[in-house]
Amino acid sequence: MDLFEKGKVLKVCAPMVRYSKLAFRSLVRKYSCDVCFTPMIVASDFIQSTKARDSEFTTNQHDRPLIVQFAADNAQTLADAACVVAPFSDGVDINCGCPQRWAMSAGYGACLINKPELVKDMVARVRNQVGNPNYTVSIKIR
Repeated sequence: MDLFEKGKVLKVCAPMVRYSKLAFRSLVRKYSCDVCFTPMIVASDFIQSTKARDSEFTTNQHDRPLIVQFAADNAQTLADAACVVAPFSDGVDINCGCPQRWAMSAGYGACLINKPELVKDMVARVRNQVGNPNYTVSIKIR
């Protein structure tokens, strides 16, 4: 599937807190959504807790293309989280746009826009660790 075919309108289901989980993504795919994002997942919690992984990330064989959005403040943690979801997704998105106070105080979201070297390291580590040249790494900004 060529998502960027000339003249084609690309329909994307953006990451939405509490809403863009599997059931909602399945619904929007029935209405020809081309790409779906998961809600923002905190990478450190995801890596440390099986319960968090099972709660925050569910998918199935029809849920593709899928981009997993992570909040992270550490490049290695993000890369480790990306490796867990890589077999079940088509890319990761680094949240550098969330303006919520809790996220920024934890070093996630919009505060990362002031840390370009960290963001660069995050992208590079995911690219190097995942090892699939077709696996995308994107950055959400506002």
